[in-house]
Formats: sequence, C-alpha cells, structure tokens
Amino acid sequence: MEKRFSDNGDGTVTDHEMKLMWKQTDGFQDDGEFMNWYDSIKYLRNLNIDEFAGFNDWRLPTLEEAQGLYDPEKRIRDMDRFEIFIDPSFSPGGSYTLWTSDEKPFENAVVFYYRYGYEDLAQKFGAYNKCSVRAIRSVE
Repeated sequence: MEKRFSDNGDGTVTDHEMKLMWKQTDGFQDDGEFMNWYDSIKYLRNLNIDEFAGFNDWRLPTLEEAQGLYDPEKRIRDMDRFEIFIDPSFSPGGSYTLWTSDEKPFENAVVFYYRYGYEDLAQKFGAYNKCSVRAIRSVE
C-alpha cells in the first residue's frame, strides 16, 4: 500500500490521495513572520515568479484541501513546540493556523487550526492572528 504523503526531496510533499502537491514549509518558516491574507497572496506570487520546485501555479488551499491535511493520528511540532496534527513529511516549526482561499464578507477569510482541527474566520488584513500560508498546487 502506497503512503498517502511522500517527500519529493525538492521542498515539496505530494498527497497521493487528494492529488495535491504542498510546499513542505509554510510562509512563517520561510520568512520568519506571520502573514495576513494579502501578504500570503504576495508570498504565493513570489513563489510563482521564482518557479519554486519548477512550477508557477502555487495557490492558497481551499478549506476542504486544508482540512484534508489534518490527521489526529499524525503529529509534528509548531513554532511554539505544541503538537499540530499533520503528517511528519512536513517540516516542523511552522504556524498552526493557515489561510485558505475561502473569502467571506467584511474582509474575512477562513483559516484552519491544525492544533485543534477546526476552521474559523479571521480578518484578512489582521496582523496579529498568527496565520501563515502553505502553498499548494494540483497534480495530475
């Protein structure tokens, strides 16, 4: 039986079940700062300009895709050294909250918490919400 997640050795992880490729680190790990939603879009634009791992179609995950990473049977540590519940193919030390592409009224977007396994709304321009982004792309 094939593992669901595989480390591609180039800073990416493939989710064979959902047919997705994730960046192994998140924006917090890469830049050392939390990001509001708009900063996340800029981060993704830069990944695409630089053609990270040979691709230029990196994007924010949907809520469903973000939820798909959560697995209470798997765990790594976040930047605060608390457990987050994602596969150990991903690099430890990142944020526990990730932005999604699901935008809501009043300048909100949906975030997903990997410490707790639930989603919530956050202000897209908020600077103090400890959110980050993990780039994703679809694979054939």
